Amino acid sequence: MDLHVVIDKYLKGFTPSALFIDIDGVITLARGIYIIDLDLVNLLRELVATGIPVYIVSGNAYPVVLTLQRYLGFPPTFVAENGCIIQIDKEVVNLCNESLDPLVIKISREFNLRPSSSNIYRLCDRAFHIPNELRNNISAIRKLEKEIMNSYPEIYALYTGYVLHIYPRNCSKSTGIKIIAEKLGLDLSRAIAVGDSVTDIDMIKAVGVGVATGDADEELKKEALIVLPFKASESTKVFARTLLNYVKNLRDKEK
Repeated sequence: MDLHVVIDKYLKGFTPSALFIDIDGVITLARGIYIIDLDLVNLLRELVATGIPVYIVSGNAYPVVLTLQRYLGFPPTFVAENGCIIQIDKEVVNLCNESLDPLVIKISREFNLRPSSSNIYRLCDRAFHIPNELRNNISAIRKLEKEIMNSYPEIYALYTGYVLHIYPRNCSKSTGIKIIAEKLGLDLSRAIAVGDSVTDIDMIKAVGVGVATGDADEELKKEALIVLPFKASESTKVFARTLLNYVKNLRDKEK
């Protein structure tokens, strides 16, 4: 697969309006670990320097995403907690209408799940640890997700490869990026999104070019226009490097 040709095919010779990018499993060295690939971060910073805004879209707690955005040198606009919290410059939008803490207690007892310690930092979305015996059994995890959502239809329950998230039905990553696009005047048909899990499906479908890492959930790969080679940040580095060259070539043609 010639990525440059594929990117040009879908962007049709236009400069992308934005790159929306997940954190875990996309800019980390592998799915399930937390070490960020600093070589990839440098490539993403180069994209920002060329005029392509890079916006984090994550299921992580708001203060985590805020801190990463600041220290990694990305624009101060991002989506946190799977679309529950959106920050646009200094404006923070919280789409939650009520606390999910009562549901955390019920779900924990009913399904024998241990709540994540990160919940104390979350403004809306809540998370649970998946038992070790289920971690490599995707079909059992998908069954668990459905059982939780059948019992509590007002929420999503989705596993990302790190934790199982619950969040209100009015929240999603696509909702978050649509709010950003409306506020900033971005054309989402010319935007790119890169993800790795089922929580990214609606996000990659909301933009012009939806991209999945090589080891992404199969459900996400089926919806992606581009499925990258390699895994996690290695996938994303290949894409970012190719996108950077594509943008630089466009700039050269404009001179």
